[in-house]
Amino acid sequence: MRITYRIIAYVICGLVALQAASHAWASAGLGVYLAEGGVVDGTAVEGPPPFPEVTGFIIHGMNGMFVIPALALILLIISFFAKVPHGVVYAVVVFGLVLLQVTLGLLGHGVAFLGFLHGMNALLLFTAALLAGLNAKRRTVEPAGVASVPSTTGATA
Repeated sequence: MRITYRIIAYVICGLVALQAASHAWASAGLGVYLAEGGVVDGTAVEGPPPFPEVTGFIIHGMNGMFVIPALALILLIISFFAKVPHGVVYAVVVFGLVLLQVTLGLLGHGVAFLGFLHGMNALLLFTAALLAGLNAKRRTVEPAGVASVPSTTGATA
């Protein structure tokens, strides 16, 4: 379970990086489309995509709304069985940041400043998932032969 926990945490890191890359790709494509005289209005969503990089927005939306939240939930469930030191705490933080990220992403379409917070929270999410994965490498078992020995100094408490 420890390995599964670690892999899922690292996959979340990779998917957050994919989120940034896909949005940057789509935004760059949108910029080129507008510079070439393209117009974005209500008719842009009808028919074929107005520019090929719009796929980046689709990847960003599907990954952020479905894939990452599902993996964060799985990480949280696994954390109860993986015996990772503080693993539940890390998983709760990752899950909470994912919930905040989805909320900021949805509300950012109406309040532009929330888009800024969406980007900042993505960095926090990446860091939390990375720390969860790195933390899963730590061992909690004492080496063989180490036992607690009562004190022989004769001092009483």
